[in-house]
Amino acid sequence: MLQDLLAHNERFLQQTRLPHVGHAPSKHTAVVTCMDCRLVNMFEPALGLERGDVLELRTAGATISSPERAAANNDLIRSLAGGIYLLGVRQVFVIGHTECGLSKVDPTTLTSTMQALGVDPQQLIQQYNLKDVNGLVDWIGAFKDVHLNVQEVVGVIRQSPFLPKIPVYGLVIDINTGELTVVDDASKATA
Repeated sequence: MLQDLLAHNERFLQQTRLPHVGHAPSKHTAVVTCMDCRLVNMFEPALGLERGDVLELRTAGATISSPERAAANNDLIRSLAGGIYLLGVRQVFVIGHTECGLSKVDPTTLTSTMQALGVDPQQLIQQYNLKDVNGLVDWIGAFKDVHLNVQEVVGVIRQSPFLPKIPVYGLVIDINTGELTVVDDASKATA
């Protein structure tokens, strides 16, 4: 795979000249979405986004795991704070997607895969006081309903003491069609 990437990059450099784009997002917007590979080459065109328009933050499930929600000071919040205070972000869109893998986490599959790759889930559960396998599932960020998860993440971002009160919207994109559904409209939330 590495050689394929390097060969493609060589061809890219021979054929492409990228214009200079500043590091601050021109639309003063941050978009939080999932790391799902099916969003590649679909997500930005579906939203009409170009290079330099927005800060795009990708996490598994476009979520903040349950154990990290209470303090609201995890890496996603830190990244949003950097975007807001240092790069001029003035609104946030949390965009989950249908058929998300984190909405289908099977505890048995999770723990057996961890064991097959040399990680002892029981040791982690004990060491990090996760109580049981459900605590491990919560740690990874699993959820059942993408719409509810998006609403909860929007709430955590809005309530974080590290962030100012700016509009935070919640949406879900259909992974198969690109259709957006509004889950939480910031303009109605602040009205």
